[in-house]
This record gives sequence, C-alpha cells and structure tokens, in this order.
Amino acid sequence: MITFHKTLAGCEAGDPESWRAFVGDYTPLVYQLVGVYLPPLREGRAQLWEETLLALAANNFERLRAFDHQAEREFLADLRSFLLERGAEKLEPAEDFTRAPRPAPDTVDALFKGLPLIHREILFLKLAGYSDGTLERMLRITPVIAQSALERVQADYSAILEKDRDACLWPAAWLELLARAWSASSADCPPLRQFVRILDGQTSWYEKEPIEKHVGLCLHCLERWTALRELIYWRHGVQPLPEAEVKALVSGLSLQAEPKKENSFLKRVFG
Repeated sequence: MITFHKTLAGCEAGDPESWRAFVGDYTPLVYQLVGVYLPPLREGRAQLWEETLLALAANNFERLRAFDHQAEREFLADLRSFLLERGAEKLEPAEDFTRAPRPAPDTVDALFKGLPLIHREILFLKLAGYSDGTLERMLRITPVIAQSALERVQADYSAILEKDRDACLWPAAWLELLARAWSASSADCPPLRQFVRILDGQTSWYEKEPIEKHVGLCLHCLERWTALRELIYWRHGVQPLPEAEVKALVSGLSLQAEPKKENSFLKRVFG
C-alpha cells in the first residue's frame, strides 16, 4: 500500500507509478470540486485537470513542492486552492447563472454577523453551491437547524434555497470572493493543522473554544474550515477513477522512463 508521503515523494522524483497513484486518488475529488465551483467548465474538467497537473510538474515539480507536506488534508487544501485559482482564470462574469446580486466579502460578512459557527458553515457552503442533501451528508446534521440564518438570504440570495444539485450559481463572483478570503490572513489566524485536530476530536474544549470563536469572525479562516469539511467528505465519498483514465492523464506528463523488467535467469534459459 502506497502512503500519501511515499506517493508525494515519488511524484517529486518523477516516478510514473507514484503519479498514477496520485491521479487515481485525487482526480475524482478534483472533478467534484470542478462540478461545484466551476460548473461552466464541467464538460472540460479533464482538460483543466491535465493543465493543472502539467503546472504541478513544471520546473522540476516546483509548484508541487511548495504545497504543505505535513499531512494529506493540508496538502489537499493547497491543491484545491491551486485548482480553483486556475479555473477562475477561465471564467467570465457573464457565466454566472443568476441575475441576483453577487456575493462580496462585505455583504457576506453582514449576513454572518452574530451567527453561531455551525450556522455560518451551512450558510457559507450554501452560497458556495451545495445542496441540502449533500450538506446533510457532509456535516452529518440537517441544514434546517440553520433556518434562522438561511432566512437572511431570502431577499437577495433565495435561489440557493431552492437548489437540488451541487453547483455554484455565481462561480466567477464566488471565486473572486474566495481569492479575497485567501489573501486576508492575519497573525491571529491559526495554522490549518489546528483545524484538522479539532475536526478529528484531538483538542480539549479550552483549546478549541477560542479557535472556533476566531473562525466565526474571520472570513479567511471560515473558508479554510469549510474547505476541510468538503475535502474530508469528497476524499472518501467518490468512486475510484478507471485505470484507462488514469493512464490517459499521466501520459501527458514528462516523467522519467520506467525501468524495463528483466526476466529471471531461469526464465531466460527455459523460456
């Protein structure tokens, strides 16, 4: 069994087997993210992913080496951001699917004011494009518990309350908001590892209470917190990629040649 760290080390060495494991493991997750955040690119998701893989492998895997290597979920958070940044470059505002007002950091902050963290999570993920059914499976609670929060969007963003599939209604505007959130970190923002420990139940109430309070007030950290939620969900909730698709994606990368397997002495002698 190839572990995450072995796979990553092999990818950075240009090992084809490691890249096949990488592509096989993460392509289904990537395709789900494209479907939610980049619905206009859904039909071209393979091309976007191919281009992203080439960018990761360029200059001796320079971009891949820059990602967090501590653990898989932190790594996937970096991969997610990189993918969405590249996808955002291909979108036009006209591709947003609704004429309703586009979410912006100031309007989203106003929507979240005074809400408990779980209500903020649900509202943020609803604005991102998730349906109630997916949120119930992802968060293991019904979104109805945040009814008072969802009532706040009735005036301007009511379209998100009627969705029955996962797809952002304003992908260009939402990815612009995410970019603003990514760049809004401060010295008070906890490292992502702390969020992982809280989600894994590895912290005491005294440790997690101030962190959760900060997440409830910081758009940068709320985005990272909800990103972890969805990454955990999609990582284990998707079907494996067929081997033929794995080979097709890896074939476009410039990797070291695989060594030829030599026949044993007895096999050479006796055929």
